[in-house]
Amino acid sequence: MAPTERVFAMPDLGEGLEEGEIVQWLVAEGDPVELNQPLVEVETAKATVEIPSPFAGVVASLHGAVGSSVPVGAPLVTFGDAGKAGGDEPTVPPGGAARTTPPVRKLAKELGVDLAAVVGSGADGRIMADDVRAVAAAPDIAPTVPSRSVIASNMERQAAIPQVTTFRTLDCAALDAFRAELGMSPLPVVVAALCRTIAAHPTLNSAWGDGGVVDREGIDVGMAADTERGLVVPVMHDAHALGLTAIAGEIKRLAMAAREGSLTPAELTGATIAVSNTGSYGSEAGTPILSPGTSVTLAIGVIAPRALVLSGEIVARPACTLSCTFDHRVLDGATVGRALTHLVDLLTSTERLGDLPR
Repeated sequence: MAPTERVFAMPDLGEGLEEGEIVQWLVAEGDPVELNQPLVEVETAKATVEIPSPFAGVVASLHGAVGSSVPVGAPLVTFGDAGKAGGDEPTVPPGGAARTTPPVRKLAKELGVDLAAVVGSGADGRIMADDVRAVAAAPDIAPTVPSRSVIASNMERQAAIPQVTTFRTLDCAALDAFRAELGMSPLPVVVAALCRTIAAHPTLNSAWGDGGVVDREGIDVGMAADTERGLVVPVMHDAHALGLTAIAGEIKRLAMAAREGSLTPAELTGATIAVSNTGSYGSEAGTPILSPGTSVTLAIGVIAPRALVLSGEIVARPACTLSCTFDHRVLDGATVGRALTHLVDLLTSTERLGDLPR
């Protein structure tokens, strides 16, 4: 019987990530492994994660050296049958020395070119002298962290979506008093209020897909977080089923995991709506861009005293600006306007705030 081999490809790592760098292999060729046994530790632009085995079997070959990047969808591990344990044929580890000639190596040394960064144009990828000269002549580009490239790629894709931003000023007197009573920041309250608003205006939670509007039942909130790796958007799943205390706890946990780079792929995917607390950095208002898979991003500006007109009188009140960017393929301005009115009415009503689940 012919041996059965199965190739496990690099899985989707979430949030538009296209590759992962191998930190360390947790198995070796010839090792028997069990279902869900960790195979490899991979670092992405967003987190370091262990990838479990989708099969029980024997590792026939590992595709990638430590330190190399493996694109999503590329072979990661090949599993063979038990009869091939230990490998009958030697395997050549990837990531070997660059294929080139001594004169080209000498040229690279003279020009200060790292051959590991050169893509060969010769037969079988052999590096030629012109390849080295081309790299040496290339303009210097400031180095950047991988996450910046991922953010740029996501932003370019999302910028192609017809999106509009609308603004509302929010009197935060009731919100400030309510969140102080609970001993939490305004963000969990806004998230809970947004979930309640979506219950009345479910289109906010929809997305454009397959040429039409796709409705979603669960509310999974992407929470923009600033980290040393750049912008990360961990996802609070099933936010609609959580009370205020649980939402506040999830916000803290996800923010900490984002800073530590320990978010799982599941915690980086599946957002149906997004929230950005730009006010925590002093911003009054902005035009947030959509997150992948969402039709609405709500940004909360800084809460600060402003001159508002109440009952015909100009008074100083704690206030902020809500900036709501929406996908115009899914939502019209009138729909978003009605939903924002619902949200503002809730956040300015002591009675309705008190009705939010604790």
